[in-house]
Amino acid sequence: MGAVAAVAVLVAAAMGMGVVMMAGGSTEGEQAAAAPEYRQPTTASPAPEPASTTTTATTESPQRITPPVAGPGTVITEGPASAGRRVALTIDDGPCASCVNRILDVVERTGGKVTLFPNGVYGSSWEPQAGRIRKLIASGQVTLGNHTYSHQVSTKIGPTAFAADLQRNEDWIQKTFTVTGRPWFRPPYGDRNASIDDAAGARGYRKVIMWSGTVADSQPRSEAYILDAIDYWARPGAIILMHANYPATANALPNIFRKLEKKGLEPVTLAELLGPAPDTSS
Repeated sequence: MGAVAAVAVLVAAAMGMGVVMMAGGSTEGEQAAAAPEYRQPTTASPAPEPASTTTTATTESPQRITPPVAGPGTVITEGPASAGRRVALTIDDGPCASCVNRILDVVERTGGKVTLFPNGVYGSSWEPQAGRIRKLIASGQVTLGNHTYSHQVSTKIGPTAFAADLQRNEDWIQKTFTVTGRPWFRPPYGDRNASIDDAAGARGYRKVIMWSGTVADSQPRSEAYILDAIDYWARPGAIILMHANYPATANALPNIFRKLEKKGLEPVTLAELLGPAPDTSS
């Protein structure tokens, strides 16, 4: 078999956003070669067991609905040094219903962890999955954040209209998933400024989540492209931007988990990545 073409990566980064363009790389057939099924290690950052099979946000959910706590909107592009070898896979949007279903299938089957930033405008993809998502939040496998309801460019519509759209999505999240999206907010297109950050923080969205790497899948990509991007961007503390927009990302997710495992990296939710470091004293 001939040598695999080397991956050429061109990187452009601005204001905490990563854009990756690649050529070559391994073929999709090679990436999909038979491999043991990934399972999230049970000894690393074990998820808390839900108290019962029926989860109510007011008593059991890690994202139970409480009054918003206003504060500055702090922009975050990666995890702290205390994150160790943890990384966060963050998945936005969701116009592709089968993609959302497939992502949840993989998370349930493997025990892997992700953070979801759904838009209410794509409710037809998310609402049928509400029960599954509630259980995954309760078990610690999923963190849910707010990406606004209509996915408009925040700085173009202005702080007032933005705040209304953010709140509309919070209302939808509460009604659909019986949890809150606070304090996690991701601006659509990564478009933000101080006024947007302040408007989010005033409504309890005090963590404005950007990213340190992206698989650039807001447009169609091949699975090989996505896996090459993960290989390039995945490093300790990384926050990686992904989307539930096209099938390749959902189809690549099992191999993404395997690739992280081979690199000695642990996929966690944003709540874990940005929270206390794990106790490794024992």
